[in-house]
Amino acid sequence: QVAGPIAAPFDEVCEGETPEIERTNVHAVYDAIASHFSATRYKPWPRVKSFLDSLPAASLVADIGCGNGKYMGEGRHFMIGSDRSRPLALIAASRTAFPGTVCVGDATYVAMRSGLCDAALSIAVLHHLSTRARRIQALSELARIVKRGGRVLVYAWAQDQEEGSRFSFTAADELVPW
Repeated sequence: QVAGPIAAPFDEVCEGETPEIERTNVHAVYDAIASHFSATRYKPWPRVKSFLDSLPAASLVADIGCGNGKYMGEGRHFMIGSDRSRPLALIAASRTAFPGTVCVGDATYVAMRSGLCDAALSIAVLHHLSTRARRIQALSELARIVKRGGRVLVYAWAQDQEEGSRFSFTAADELVPW
C-alpha cells in the first residue's frame, strides 16, 4: 500500500490569503476533476524532460504544483512533489517509491527549508494564481528553496497563443472555464 501525501502546514497561513476566485475556480475544480485531469496528463513535456536530463544524477528536485506527479517517477533524481489539490497529490504519491515525498501544499508558501533543492519545477502553475503579487510570491518561494547556483524551470500559459489555438485572450488575466 502506498502512503498518501502529507499535509504541509499551510492551511492557517494561506487559506485566509487565498482569493475566493482561486478557491472556487481552481482548488474546487481540480479537486473535482482530479481523476479525469490525471488521465489526460501522462506524457512528460519534452523541454521539462530535457531540463531534468540536464541536471546531475541524483539531484534533489522540487516539483511545486506537481499535479498527478507525472515527473515524480522519472528515475534519475530524488523528486519532492507538492500540489494544492489533495486528490491530485494522492495520485502523485502513488507514483513515487518513497513515502512522504509528496505533500499537499500551496505554491505561495512552500514548506521546505531554504536552499534545500538542487532544482525546482513549476509547470503550468502560475496562471492559476489570480494576482500579480501571488505570482511573485510563488516565484520567490521557488528561488528560496533552491540552493545558490540551483536551477528553476517555470512554464505558464501565455496571453499570445499560436494560430489555431482554441483559446483567444484579450487581456492579461482571464478566467478560462474547464
